[in-house]
Amino acid sequence: MSTLEFNEFAKLDIRIGKIVKAEKVPNSKKLLHLEIDIGGEVRSCVGGIAEFYNPEDLLSKSVAVVTNLKPRTLFGFESQVMLLAAIDKNDQSNISLIAPDKAVSPGSKVT
Repeated sequence: MSTLEFNEFAKLDIRIGKIVKAEKVPNSKKLLHLEIDIGGEVRSCVGGIAEFYNPEDLLSKSVAVVTNLKPRTLFGFESQVMLLAAIDKNDQSNISLIAPDKAVSPGSKVT
């Protein structure tokens, strides 16, 4: 495993977002398009989680997202944030979105 300096890690802006809209991406088996409230601003997200989550189960869920990556366009949707998830090292089909264990406001910074 490689390492990086703390100041490099500190450049990431990781916040808690609340999913306000979720839908399957047409013509894709793996992608969902999400709208995520990151505290006064709603951003678009395209994530490869359609095989693990139903869109309706994600509504109102709080999740950790990286907010300061350069946007990418996938299947016609601009992805402006990146979801953070854990992939089980013993079972690659077991994916879990990273979420706070207590209620926090959208836009709360992850430190």
